[in-house]
Amino acid sequence: MGNNHPKIFTEKNSSRRTFIRRVGATAAGFLVAPYLKSSSIFAYDFNKQGTFISTVAITNTLNTPADSYTYDDTEGGVKQKMQYLFEQLGGVSDVFSSGKKVVMKMNMTGGSGSGTNPKLNGVPIEEAMWVHFSVVKATAQLIIDAGVSPGDITIVESLESGDSFSKTAFAGYMDIKDSLGCNLVDISSGTFEDISTGSNYFNFPTLTMNKILKDAEVYVSMAKLKQHAEAGYTGAIKNQVGSTPKANYYTDSIKYRRQAIHSPTNGSSATFLPRSICDLFAARPVHFAVVDGIKNAKGGEGVWNPNFVPFESHVLFAGKDPVATDSVGAHLMGLDPEAEKLTLPAKNDYGDTECDNYLALLHDRGVGTNKMSEINVVGDGKNLVTSVRPDGSTQNPTDFTLCANYPNPFNPSTMIVFYLPRTEYMALKVYDTTGREIETLIEGEVPAGEHRLQWTAGNHASGVYFCRMQTRQKVETIKMIYQR
Repeated sequence: MGNNHPKIFTEKNSSRRTFIRRVGATAAGFLVAPYLKSSSIFAYDFNKQGTFISTVAITNTLNTPADSYTYDDTEGGVKQKMQYLFEQLGGVSDVFSSGKKVVMKMNMTGGSGSGTNPKLNGVPIEEAMWVHFSVVKATAQLIIDAGVSPGDITIVESLESGDSFSKTAFAGYMDIKDSLGCNLVDISSGTFEDISTGSNYFNFPTLTMNKILKDAEVYVSMAKLKQHAEAGYTGAIKNQVGSTPKANYYTDSIKYRRQAIHSPTNGSSATFLPRSICDLFAARPVHFAVVDGIKNAKGGEGVWNPNFVPFESHVLFAGKDPVATDSVGAHLMGLDPEAEKLTLPAKNDYGDTECDNYLALLHDRGVGTNKMSEINVVGDGKNLVTSVRPDGSTQNPTDFTLCANYPNPFNPSTMIVFYLPRTEYMALKVYDTTGREIETLIEGEVPAGEHRLQWTAGNHASGVYFCRMQTRQKVETIKMIYQR
C-alpha cells in the first residue's frame, strides 16, 4: 500500500446523527448519513438490525384496476402500483437521478409471430409472455419523475428476424416512445462490442453486446414471471440472454436461437446455460429489477413449451438486488431458489427434469442473495411469499468486518459491504497500487449494523484498487479489480 496511510483517529465526531433503514444516498442519503463523502457512491443501504441483506417490494394486484392494465386509473392502476413499490423500497433516488443514462431491457420472447398461437387461448401475448407495455410505461414515467430526462432513457429489446417496433403487435410499446419521449431501440442491430466477464468467468471470457448496453449507467431488467423449460425460472437475470445478438451465438445445427449460450454442443443445457446466465450478468450487471406477474403463464417461457398455459398471478414486484428479486419470483413459481438444482416445468427434449440453479451460482460468487431468510419482503403482497421470514439462521458477524466486493472484477460499479457491531467512528477509502488515496467513501461516526454501498469507478483507469476500512480497533483491506 506504500507510505500513504489513512489518518489515525484522534477525535470522535459527536454531531447529531439521524439514521433510517434502507436509505438512498444520492439524494436524501447525505441528509441522513453525513458520513458518506464520495459522489461516486451510486447506491447505499443500511440495515440496523443486520438481519436482512436485501429488500424486495411486492404488491398484490388482485381485484384492483392494475389487473386490467388500466395505466392511468387514479384508484390504483399499474402506475400507482409501481409508485407503491418504489416507495416500499425506500425510494429510488439512489438509483435514478438527473444526468444518468438509463437502459430498460424488456422481454418479448418469441416475437410477434407467436402472438397468434392457439396455445395463448385468446390471451394477448403481452399478457401471457411479454412484460406488459403498461408496466414498462409506468416504470419509465416514474424514472422520469425521479429526475431522469426522457431523452436519457432507452428502452430496448432484441427483436426477432422480420420484426420491427412499427408492427401493430408493438403499438403499446411505441406509445411509450411517442407519449413520454423515451428512445425505443431494437438492439439486434447497431454497434456491438465484446465485454469482459472478468477473470472468474464460467463459459465466456467475453460476450458480444450492443454498445447501448455497455454504455448504460443504470441498467433495468424488466421481465415476465414465468418458468423456463431449460433454466427453471425466467426473470430479470435470465432476461439477459436476449441482450446478445443472435447472429453471433447460433450454431450450425440450431440457428433459430442463441444456441451457443444454451449449449454449443447442441446437447443438454442443464449445466451450461445457468453458467452462461452468470457470465451475462458479469458482463452487464442489473441495477434494478422489475417483474410483471399480474398476468403471466405457467409451464414454460413460451407457446412452444408443451405445458405452457396462460395464468394470472396478480403480483408485481421489484428490487435493487436482482438475485433476491428473482429468488422471490422463483419461490412464487413453486421453485426453491436456495436449492442446488431448479425443477423444470416438464422433461425437456434432452431428457432433463432439472438444471443447475443460476441463483445459487451467483450467490456463491458473492452476487446478491438467494437465501429467503436474508430477504426482507415488503409491501401488501408479502403474505404471498409465505416462507420468507427471518428464521434466526442468519448469523451476524461479531467483529468489524469488510467483505469482498462483488462483482469482482467489475465495470463500472461494484458493491462494498461492511459490518459494524457497534456505532463507531471510521473511514472507508480507496487507494491505487502506489498507495495514493483515490477517494474517501465514508468518514465519520457510522451506526452499528450492515452497510452496503455501490461504488462507481467512473473515469479511473483500469487496474487494481484497494478498499481500506479503518476503525479505532481494526484495519481491513480488500482488493478490487476494475476492468473498463
